[in-house]
Parts: sequence; structure tokens; C-alpha cells
Amino acid sequence: MIYARNAAVLVFFCLLLITNPLAAQTLLRVATPGALTGALPIYLGAKKGVFAKYGLTVEVIATRNEQMNMQALMSDSVQFLTSSTTGLFYLGKQGLDSVGLGSWNNGSPYSVGSRLKIKDLKELKGKKIASSGAGGRADAFIRFMLANVGLDPKTDAQIMPLSGGSSVRLAAVLSGNLDATLISTLQGRHAEKLGLTVIAVPLEYMWGINLTRRSYIAKNRQLVKNYLRGLSESVRLLMADKASTFAIMAQVLRIDDQESLEYSYQIMRADSRPDLFPTEESIVNVLKTMSYEDPAFLSIPPYRFFDLSLIQELKAESR
Repeated sequence: MIYARNAAVLVFFCLLLITNPLAAQTLLRVATPGALTGALPIYLGAKKGVFAKYGLTVEVIATRNEQMNMQALMSDSVQFLTSSTTGLFYLGKQGLDSVGLGSWNNGSPYSVGSRLKIKDLKELKGKKIASSGAGGRADAFIRFMLANVGLDPKTDAQIMPLSGGSSVRLAAVLSGNLDATLISTLQGRHAEKLGLTVIAVPLEYMWGINLTRRSYIAKNRQLVKNYLRGLSESVRLLMADKASTFAIMAQVLRIDDQESLEYSYQIMRADSRPDLFPTEESIVNVLKTMSYEDPAFLSIPPYRFFDLSLIQELKAESR
């Protein structure tokens, strides 16, 4: 009698797992530093059940800066990082356990937003520019950007570190405490409506990167592959489902103006890559931005710290 009752309970729980796949799902944590734009397709895919189809529950963890992002990965607090472009090369150069998996966006991540009526980036000479802090993507980009127009990042501008992402830096400029900052390219129209002068910085630059640890892939290759499969499908959804993407963008970018959202969406859609392939030029430009802090970054082969075998397998399987 007891055996029959236990058997019935076992059957019940087996049926529960079959009918409720979420009960058997694996939780993955993905950290993103400051600005949350690099995680947009992940937010979308999680909300629309894309990752759930592959047995995954994905949680995005917003960290204060790039350093915290890297620490989270190395301490195994999270399984993946996104939007940590410079982080990959800092970790790799130190010989630490990290590897790039792919990038869903290789377009220019930034424009300049200034409270001053400037027409050229050279006019930033002597000005106070809000940065993400040493080691962050925004900080490296600012130094590269200034050097490209003939300014010395060390002497020709005051680069002021601010943690908390682009929204915090934007607020500092709007308040008049600082003169300019980098804003997400997606926030360009929104910043103009707030009264800022916006100057585009056209540059192929990998910012939709996702990375993990090599040791994690070795133990969980199929899991990592399913994560990338879900990410790829989420990017396709982002490009196809405008209404759902608008809702996520409004939340993440803190924009409720439809014209600004439309502007942001069209830029993001044009630069999105469902194949997750990081172009060589986009990687080289990242290394160039970092070389102003340490010239040794220029000697790193572009794909040295990547393992693209998983996205290549996904491409082969989709044929």
C-alpha cells in the first residue's frame, strides 16, 4: 500500500516536471556594468520566454562598474558578462580564466552629449568630461576619442570618474556640474530633447559582447551553447517585434517619448547581429581605445581571447 502511494507520488512529480518545464530549468546570472543597453536582447528574451525554451532562467545583474563586473565573474557569482568589452582584454592579458563568446552589436556605442553649444570634438579641450572610471569601457573610449581629434587625454581635458552608468553621468551634465559625457548612441534624440548638444562618434566597436570562463564552458558546454542559442533568437526577436522591444527599451533606457524610442530602435535594429559574430575591426578598435592606457594592448591578436566555436556550431546547425 505504502509502495503504491510512493509510486503515485513519483509519477505525479514526473508529470509535474513534464507539464511545468520551468521547474527543471537552470538559473543563469548575467552581469552588466552601469549602462544596461548591452543586455537589451537578454531582458527581452527572458521576458518573452525565449531562454525558457532551452531550459534556462536568465537573470540580469546590474553592477556599478566594469571592475565589479569582472570580479563577479571571477568569483563565480555570475556565469556570464555582457557589455564588458574592455573587461575581456583586461582579464585575458592577466592570464585569468575568461573567454569571449560572441557579440550581438558591433556598432558605435557612444555619442557625446554636452551642455555647451559645440560643433566639434576639439572644442572639448579644457572641459570636464564625465567618465565611467579607470578600466571601464566609457573611460577607454573617451581617451581614444580625444586622441583621435588631436587632444591629449591626460592634459587637454579633465576626465572625471562617475559610477552608476550613463544615466548618472548624463544627470551630472544636465545639472551643470560637468561639461560633457558619453551617452549611449541610443539616447541621442532623448538627450537633444533635454537640451544637450549631441555629436555622433561613428566607429565600429564591439559592445554587445558576451563572455564567460573557459573552465565553465569545459564543464557546461551544452548549457553555454543553449544560452547563446537563446541570445541569438532574442536578437532576432528584437529586430522583428518592435512593440515588445519598445517596452523593454523604455524601461532600460528610461525613455518614454515615442519619437526618441523610434530613433533608438532603428539604430539598434540596423546594428544587431543575430549570428553573434564580432568583426575584426570592432575588436581592433576596442584594443586601440585601451592602448592609451597601456600600449601593450595593441600587440594582442584580435581573436586571441575568444572561443567562437559555439556560435560557429549554431550557424552550421541552422543550415
